[in-house]
Amino acid sequence: MTIAERYNEAAAKLLPHMAADLTVDPAITDANHIDEIVFRRSEYLGGMAIAILAMIDQ
Repeated sequence: MTIAERYNEAAAKLLPHMAADLTVDPAITDANHIDEIVFRRSEYLGGMAIAILAMIDQ
């Protein structure tokens, strides 16, 4: 399972009302790339992405 798949799953579980805005391509294998993509959408979403990635890392 790629980091993006794990991230998308966690985003949908934690923030189902925002999952569409947070979702990234499941083929991505770099957390920094996920952050860059989501941050470009909005700073708020980028902050959420960082928090989700940190939770996955633990």
